[in-house]
Amino acid sequence: MAASGPSPSPQERREAQREALRSQRQAELSRQRTVRTVVIAAITVVAVAIVATAGYFVYQATRPAGPVAVPEGMSADQPYLVLGAPEDSGKPVVEVHLDFMCPFCGQFEEINGEDLATMVDAEEMTLHLVPRNFLDPQSTTGDYSTRAAAAMVCVYEDDPDNVMAFQKLMFANQPAEGSAGLTDEEIWGYAQEAGASESVQSCMSAGTYEPWVKQVADPYGAENGGGTPYVEIDGTPIEPEVWSRPGALREAVLAAGGAAPSDGGGASDGGEG
Repeated sequence: MAASGPSPSPQERREAQREALRSQRQAELSRQRTVRTVVIAAITVVAVAIVATAGYFVYQATRPAGPVAVPEGMSADQPYLVLGAPEDSGKPVVEVHLDFMCPFCGQFEEINGEDLATMVDAEEMTLHLVPRNFLDPQSTTGDYSTRAAAAMVCVYEDDPDNVMAFQKLMFANQPAEGSAGLTDEEIWGYAQEAGASESVQSCMSAGTYEPWVKQVADPYGAENGGGTPYVEIDGTPIEPEVWSRPGALREAVLAAGGAAPSDGGGASDGGEG
């Protein structure tokens, strides 16, 4: 039987063991680096996906809007509908901000709607109506205020003389906060009752003026007045203590125009500014 080679010395065995341990450590370090690289890559992919998703929604919310449709004769950045006396008439300018879901706006209409309609018809003032939609979240559909405000603009485009009657009907049948609001068919029915033509229904169905409400009228109202109802005469805010008293707002408007109210409660024959 052949003789085996010389046995490793104790020192050689220790060196071999140390070399084996070094190899194991190197292999473990290499594995850990690979795992770390994979984890970092996975985190990076997830982070990029989150940022990209968030960026998409931010872009959708803030991307430049296309041209905003407005009724003929209005500029795209005009935030109100004009009724009554012409802008250059020198008559008092009354600005009213309303949201069709706003309960206090319903009270405002009940107290002052008839007086405002009378003064508009008599051209004793220039009325700026700002239809707001900031109470959209108060309807379960999330868009009632927008739909109602845009419908008012459709009525205005069809015939401005029907706007005050439409407003009166809408507030007389105002839905409660937290409800779905009126349906488009119900809104169209009140527009018809106010005298609107068939073109208003197609205008409503197309949502023609919803972008104007969202991008022009409501931002303006948020910056100028904030809530609803908001009223000012020739740029001076009118406190609720005034407009909540029947006839007081009318008196303030006529006084601003240099006329005294008549005893009968109707519009004054005066009113020249």
